[in-house]
Amino acid sequence: MLPVWAEILLVLAAAAAALRVWQLSRRERVLAARLRARERGSHFLGESPEPREILAHAYRAACEILPLTQFDVYRVDRSECISEVWGLSPRENEPRVPVIQPQHPHVGERIDSRALLKFAATETDRSFAPLELMPGTAPTQTLHLPLYSGDSLVAYLSLSSPQPIGEDRKAEIRALLAPLTVSLQASRNWEIAVTDELSGLATRRYFETRLSEEWARHQRYGAPVSVALFDLDFFKKLNDSHGHAAGDVAIRRFGEILRDTVRASDLACRYGGEEFAVLFPETAARSAVQVADRVRRRIDREPFSSEGRSFRVTVSAGVADTEGLSPEQRTELLVRADRALYGAKDEGRNKVRQWTERRRMPRGPR
Repeated sequence: MLPVWAEILLVLAAAAAALRVWQLSRRERVLAARLRARERGSHFLGESPEPREILAHAYRAACEILPLTQFDVYRVDRSECISEVWGLSPRENEPRVPVIQPQHPHVGERIDSRALLKFAATETDRSFAPLELMPGTAPTQTLHLPLYSGDSLVAYLSLSSPQPIGEDRKAEIRALLAPLTVSLQASRNWEIAVTDELSGLATRRYFETRLSEEWARHQRYGAPVSVALFDLDFFKKLNDSHGHAAGDVAIRRFGEILRDTVRASDLACRYGGEEFAVLFPETAARSAVQVADRVRRRIDREPFSSEGRSFRVTVSAGVADTEGLSPEQRTELLVRADRALYGAKDEGRNKVRQWTERRRMPRGPR
């Protein structure tokens, strides 16, 4: 028979063990409830293919887990180059949401996804998980999280918090990474599907879909919408005299210039052959003309060469907006931009013209 003090110790030990089990059980119940709520709310991660929407939702969900001072996302394309860098907006008067950083020095940098495996743990032969989120890892205030879909690196996420990130918070973050990775992978596949391979711009079909959406938004809220149509001057002559490789060089570089010049909220597409279009939401024609002329001036100054032969490329553009159009005249917006483009061609090419009621049809071919 044990002495009284030993029995008391056993009772206390049993009570402590029971309390510990209850605390763990309660923490698991709280965690499970949070994850269930977040699962219900995180389906929106897959609703929009736009990275801006995906990362905004992911950031809000992460802030429910712990306070964050850093939320940097490096998106990776299929060639294992950093295609985009997103970080928290640095402006004090703006909401703290992830914004794209087009001038980030790492954009375009090639990475070694296998080298990143030092931050990952192998779960299967073709599956990897962030090493810093594995059970038993020490608390930290910064997490380096490569996001793999199978053995394909989709993105790299860096988080920082003013508080130590313990194992329970790491479990919640790990649960959040699954829908985030799936959504970013779906976004990558969607971008491939709606992107013209040669120019790197959107396809015509996607442009027309977005134009319908912006037209509906214009009808509802009254904000102007503008369209600019571009056509590379004497493109057939370029192909005939310098070969189709030179034409491909011109299309590829013009696509780069368009992407670099227009805003993230605008949409540039390859409309067909050597024709291009840009959709400017909430923008009047006068502002769109200024952007189109910047594009025209840039391509005019650009040196081109193919197979050791130099050549010059110019572009003409026509711009129109929604002013004066009735709800049934959505197609008229493109017609007006096209007439303005014909006017630019008719007046000597290498020009930008805005549609007006006085704009006449051109005399000759493009």
